[in-house]
Amino acid sequence: MDTKDQILESILRSVRTEVSTFLDQESGIKCPIEYELKLIEVSRNFARTLVEESQGRIPKSRNSKKK
Repeated sequence: MDTKDQILESILRSVRTEVSTFLDQESGIKCPIEYELKLIEVSRNFARTLVEESQGRIPKSRNSKKK
């Protein structure tokens, strides 16, 4: 159970910093398209962090040979 808590804390820590950075930059964004692109980038980074921390590194190619 200890490793589960460590993984959870690691994910939350990285997401917290990502969201904090976004909120700092949010007030300076005037273009709605740029705002949406930043929001999508934050969402993708969250998803990537979630998968990498819970499952391990994402392979570059799903067709690559497993070692």
